Amino acid sequence: MDWFHSMAKFLDYNRGIVFGLLIAAALAAGIIGCQPKTQSLLTPPDRVTATQLEREIVIVQADIKKREAKIVSDSSELEADIAAVNEQVDAAVADIERQVELRKTIITAVGAIGADVAAGTITPAGAVNAVISLLLIGSTGGLALDNLRKSRVIREQKNGTPA
Repeated sequence: MDWFHSMAKFLDYNRGIVFGLLIAAALAAGIIGCQPKTQSLLTPPDRVTATQLEREIVIVQADIKKREAKIVSDSSELEADIAAVNEQVDAAVADIERQVELRKTIITAVGAIGADVAAGTITPAGAVNAVISLLLIGSTGGLALDNLRKSRVIREQKNGTPA
């Protein structure tokens, strides 16, 4: 029993140090035994450790890369669609400009014939010239319309849409 009394006497005399060592040991056990946790990236109400967080970061980054690839793919498709629409717009504007020029040519030719008829200066050679001019204008317009129709049919066959 002598060792028990000497231990009790030592603890009584050094109670502050002993109490501090016990608190330090408890804190050390708590710090070592309890891992720090934070809010989960995948399931926000849950709390995860550092190791689990690293796994979640890898998963989230992979998901972001997949989404980025899809966005890049979608933007490429969008750019292709924009280019196709711009091509159609250019073709439509060119078609309207051709039609306006054809009208101007017809109006000029008919106006010249009308002026000759009104002035009474139309001659047989002038009449033949006027008829030939009208035939050339008509055939040129017909060829232009036929080429437009053929181009449309070919374009629709390439795109796979019905003619």
